[in-house]
Amino acid sequence: MDTSSHKKTRRSVGNITETADGRYRVMVSHGLRLDGGRRRLYRTVDTMEDAERVALELAAELGLRPDLGRGLTLRRWWEFYSVGKGQRIVRATFNRYRGDMERVWLPAMGGTDISLITRRAVQDVLLSLGTRSNAQHAKSALSAVLTQAVREGYLDENPIRQGGFELPGDVGAEEVSDADLDADPFAAIEGKSDVWDARTVLRAMPLLEGVPLETCWLAMVGAGLRREEAMALRWKDVRRVEVAGHEVTQIAVHRALTAEDGLKQTKTRRSVRIVAMVEPFGMRLWALHGAPDAPVCEVSVKTLPMRWKALFQPVTSKHARKKDRRQGRLVGFPYVPLSRMRATHETYMQQAGVLDSVNAAAHGHSEKVSYTNYQRPDTVDAALRAGSFLIVEGGRDGSECIESKAE
Repeated sequence: MDTSSHKKTRRSVGNITETADGRYRVMVSHGLRLDGGRRRLYRTVDTMEDAERVALELAAELGLRPDLGRGLTLRRWWEFYSVGKGQRIVRATFNRYRGDMERVWLPAMGGTDISLITRRAVQDVLLSLGTRSNAQHAKSALSAVLTQAVREGYLDENPIRQGGFELPGDVGAEEVSDADLDADPFAAIEGKSDVWDARTVLRAMPLLEGVPLETCWLAMVGAGLRREEAMALRWKDVRRVEVAGHEVTQIAVHRALTAEDGLKQTKTRRSVRIVAMVEPFGMRLWALHGAPDAPVCEVSVKTLPMRWKALFQPVTSKHARKKDRRQGRLVGFPYVPLSRMRATHETYMQQAGVLDSVNAAAHGHSEKVSYTNYQRPDTVDAALRAGSFLIVEGGRDGSECIESKAE
């Protein structure tokens, strides 16, 4: 039903229409859309005084922002991005962006002019995604796509880059049921953590001895490498040296390996780095070293996530071969994806008091932190401090676990 009345006032700046419910609809037009039509902005307010003010604001906004309301929808821009910038980034990254765009953003706002995408609309979508991880990945994908629109002059600014979004994990633990909280609140909350604590890491270490992906796990949890960085390592990229009276295992990080792109460069230039491993992980990795050109981890990059997940599943067959009994080694441990071992390392480094700037540089983060003062971050000192923290935090039980052998 048409709720507008016949009371319409033509003005020097925009049109103001009184609607049937007594409110005022403001329309301001200025310039042309990409398809040749007029650019128009609309807003509904409660009083004529507000309408007068809003008309001037909208006119100013249209004049100051040539990109505003030009008619380039998110769906159309994604098509441009896919055949342009999308062809110049690594396949693994583009495939992640495509999954989030097709699953999340195009259904939610594909027909929206990219200049009219608001923080409020983005926020609503993020909170509907269920998990913090899903929301973070979706936000990163949309931000990358809109940033390219800014670089090519189709958008004045990227609303995602301002930050400050709430994610599902910030607004309550929806995934924890009331029954679980009532039965054992500590277990229910700890079970939802997406990183392991120090005690869990130390308990897992002896259980993973001899498992084919052990070396990859050691590089991630002991040095904070990305999964693709750990999979690209050769033994010539690992060394054991003495620094200030301490023996330290160091890793030269300069390549990455993914199923989509094969062997490639690291994520960013800052990702090329030398990292000192935290003990006891460094000592264990060095004890496993092989021929210089041999891969540190010989597990297929395609099967690695599946093999990791299998460690948390019990063996059902009584006739399983002995080496297959490794499948259930982590039964009873809180499951987190293998990729979160990097975040686990970063977390306990922070808890050990390592400076955020050093921590970020050691992990090769692309975010702008205080790299000026830490072009060569002292990761040896940071690793020693984190190793001491693990021993203290892990406690007596953790120390005994390190020395024990997996059954």
